[in-house]
Amino acid sequence: MPPREHFTPVEVGASGVPALPPGKGRVVEVRGYTAMPRQGGRVVAVGRSHPFEVPGSGEVPTVAIALRRVGEFVRPRLGQGCGGLGEARAGHTATLLEDGRVLLAGGVRLGADGKPATVSTVEVFEPATGSLERVPALDSARAFHTATRLPGGKVLLVGGEEETPEGTRPLASARVLDVTAGTTTPVEGFQARGHHAAAADASGRVLVVGGVGVNGEVVSEAEGYDAATGRSFQVGTPVRRVGMGVLPVGDGRRIAVVGGSDGTTLVPEVLYFSYQGDTFVAEDTGERLREPRRDAALVPFGGPGRLLYVGGHSSAGAARTDTLLASSQIVSPDAASRQGQGPQIFARSGPCAVALQDGRVLTLGGWGNSRLGELASDARGELFVPGPEGGAAGLLGLPGLERSRHQHTCTALDDGSVLIAGGLEEEGTRRTTLDDLLLYMPVPLD
Repeated sequence: MPPREHFTPVEVGASGVPALPPGKGRVVEVRGYTAMPRQGGRVVAVGRSHPFEVPGSGEVPTVAIALRRVGEFVRPRLGQGCGGLGEARAGHTATLLEDGRVLLAGGVRLGADGKPATVSTVEVFEPATGSLERVPALDSARAFHTATRLPGGKVLLVGGEEETPEGTRPLASARVLDVTAGTTTPVEGFQARGHHAAAADASGRVLVVGGVGVNGEVVSEAEGYDAATGRSFQVGTPVRRVGMGVLPVGDGRRIAVVGGSDGTTLVPEVLYFSYQGDTFVAEDTGERLREPRRDAALVPFGGPGRLLYVGGHSSAGAARTDTLLASSQIVSPDAASRQGQGPQIFARSGPCAVALQDGRVLTLGGWGNSRLGELASDARGELFVPGPEGGAAGLLGLPGLERSRHQHTCTALDDGSVLIAGGLEEEGTRRTTLDDLLLYMPVPLD
């Protein structure tokens, strides 16, 4: 249905809001203006509901909408006041659930002695009410794992690493979390790996590739999981990579594996996997990165089937100040959709990047250069606006974060805002694990 608009002064409130016709996927958006839009009023706050159904009776259910200031990083109100995570964490995962909540799992934190300790706690953030709920902990503490949403609102957690007295140990364990039911089910058959990547296709089959395994070796074997049957399976094509991007592309029937390093050399090949028979099969379209890189962010951008690979660094190992990249590249399985280089960005490795509902892309944080020319966590961000019909993208700078960070998470919420959680603030010898939660609502395009 076409959007229906209704403007009213604050004093009048909801009086006169038009009735919503029956149907699924209805969304109510509320905006706050400095004056009526037709009188030049400027939008200062936006709120949007989670999609809901209006039954045939036309009786609209009660929906919660949080109104957020635009263009600012703000802390959500948790309970009786402003707060943050129940436990500081970096290297964790943040997964948007089907009901609009966000699952925050695992991670690592630095103790008072500066030594890392792996986190087993799990928290769920409810955007509409600003509540943060602790749910049952993981079977084992883990960081740098993957958390992939499955059909039905479940989440598959695979691998990761654990800090032990003997050192860092990669994990082979995997579990399916059902947050609504409060259950967790083990899944057998996965190799030990951390710092890997995973993504699900449109049918709920998950591809797991790369990462760091036993003795610090880069893992070659790719694996899969079928949510419909609950089985794990082997994938014939080896993907010996770390620091790559993995994401569904187009209609979700293919999964792209982009960039990364095999431990000694950067890998320029872009692979596309699709499920055929009883496993994932790789397709090499001949696409190569013009500027190979690792630890970049992969995100949908500028139309169906097009992905943007943002930032990263050009060394096969850890990032250095002289290898940080201030560029991005468009990738696509369709040669006609490839436009080569994407927008320029601040030189950063390991930024987070999320696609907003209106097609824009927000990037934030990562490893950057300090004022002394040393590698340090970064506080800067950008907002990319795709050009018409695949044309050049516009670039807007964002206000800087109060605290710089890397190994954090950014999650695009159903209401159009972005949730930023935790991370590691590091400059020189100063290292702090963050426990904050921040929300950023971009100014609407219209």
